[in-house]
Amino acid sequence: MPKILDRAVSKIKARGGVSNPWAVAVSAMQKSGNLKAGTLQATKQGVKRGAMTETQRQANPPKAK
Repeated sequence: MPKILDRAVSKIKARGGVSNPWAVAVSAMQKSGNLKAGTLQATKQGVKRGAMTETQRQANPPKAK
Protein backbone atom coordinates (compact mmCIF):
# COMPACT_ATOMS: atom_id res chain seq x y z
CA MET A 1 0.00 0.00 0.00
CA PRO A 2 1.17 3.54 -0.65
CA LYS A 3 2.38 5.32 2.48
CA ILE A 4 -0.05 8.20 2.02
CA LEU A 5 -3.00 5.77 1.97
CA ASP A 6 -1.83 4.02 5.14
CA ARG A 7 -1.54 7.37 6.91
CA ALA A 8 -4.99 8.45 5.78
CA VAL A 9 -6.57 5.20 7.00
CA SER A 10 -4.88 5.46 10.38
CA LYS A 11 -6.10 9.05 10.82
CA ILE A 12 -9.67 8.08 9.91
CA LYS A 13 -9.56 5.11 12.30
CA ALA A 14 -8.30 7.36 15.11
CA ARG A 15 -11.23 9.75 14.68
CA GLY A 16 -13.72 6.89 14.70
CA GLY A 17 -17.33 6.97 13.60
CA VAL A 18 -16.65 5.49 10.15
CA SER A 19 -17.64 1.90 9.41
CA ASN A 20 -15.15 1.45 6.53
CA PRO A 21 -12.13 3.77 6.81
CA TRP A 22 -10.39 2.10 3.84
CA ALA A 23 -13.23 3.04 1.46
CA VAL A 24 -13.26 6.63 2.69
CA ALA A 25 -9.48 6.96 2.40
CA VAL A 26 -9.30 5.40 -1.08
CA SER A 27 -12.10 7.61 -2.35
CA ALA A 28 -10.48 10.76 -0.96
CA MET A 29 -7.03 9.83 -2.29
CA GLN A 30 -8.41 9.11 -5.77
CA LYS A 31 -10.32 12.42 -5.85
CA SER A 32 -7.22 14.34 -4.77
CA GLY A 33 -5.05 12.67 -7.42
CA ASN A 34 -2.83 10.72 -5.03
CA LEU A 35 -4.13 7.35 -6.28
CA LYS A 36 -4.96 6.32 -9.82
CA ALA A 37 -8.69 6.06 -10.46
CA GLY A 38 -10.10 2.62 -9.74
CA THR A 39 -6.85 1.27 -8.27
CA LEU A 40 -4.72 1.40 -5.15
CA GLN A 41 -1.64 2.41 -7.15
CA ALA A 42 -0.07 5.74 -6.23
CA THR A 43 0.42 8.45 -8.83
CA LYS A 44 3.67 10.44 -9.05
CA GLN A 45 2.07 13.06 -6.83
CA GLY A 46 0.97 10.36 -4.35
CA VAL A 47 4.47 8.90 -4.10
CA LYS A 48 5.95 12.36 -3.59
CA ARG A 49 3.38 13.34 -0.95
CA GLY A 50 3.69 9.96 0.77
CA ALA A 51 7.38 10.59 1.31
CA MET A 52 6.65 13.92 3.02
CA THR A 53 6.03 14.37 6.71
CA GLU A 54 2.66 15.69 7.85
CA THR A 55 4.18 19.14 8.44
CA GLN A 56 5.66 19.20 4.94
CA ARG A 57 2.33 18.19 3.38
CA GLN A 58 0.54 20.98 5.24
CA ALA A 59 3.15 23.52 4.17
CA ASN A 60 2.89 22.43 0.51
CA PRO A 61 -0.75 21.81 -0.38
CA PRO A 62 -1.42 20.37 -3.84
CA LYS A 63 -2.02 22.93 -6.55
CA ALA A 64 -5.57 23.34 -7.84
CA LYS A 65 -6.14 21.73 -11.22
